[in-house]
Amino acid sequence: MNKITAFIFSACIFIVSCSTEPQPINYGKDMCEHCGMTIMDKKFGAEIVNSKGKAIKFDSGECMVSYLNSENKFEAQQYLVVNYNSEGELINAAEAFYLHGGTVISPMGGNLAAFKTKADAEKSNEEFAADMIMWDDVKKIDF
Repeated sequence: MNKITAFIFSACIFIVSCSTEPQPINYGKDMCEHCGMTIMDKKFGAEIVNSKGKAIKFDSGECMVSYLNSENKFEAQQYLVVNYNSEGELINAAEAFYLHGGTVISPMGGNLAAFKTKADAEKSNEEFAADMIMWDDVKKIDF
């Protein structure tokens, strides 16, 4: 391999390894950064990605919020939560609509579910009878 080919190959590896794209949650294998439990329920989960592309994963939105409210040193670029209506789909936490309380049952008992659209949250709330809240309110909850 000549020097130019080696350089191009190395540059491609570097660019791919520094991607800040979300990483899929490997249900049944990935561990929650906050509580240490194996992430199991595909309707829940959360992830923080830093500017270097490193992702840390959580079994629920409430674990991510508890982690954020603790003295962590992880500098985040993205906060993501799983869309309750689309198993394993990570969505921007700040743009999501949340149902809290009612009959929502989440993995850590915080009774929090995230939805991609307001219409999806409203439709699901016919079943859950929960409070609809936004990200700024979620971050204030003491889970």
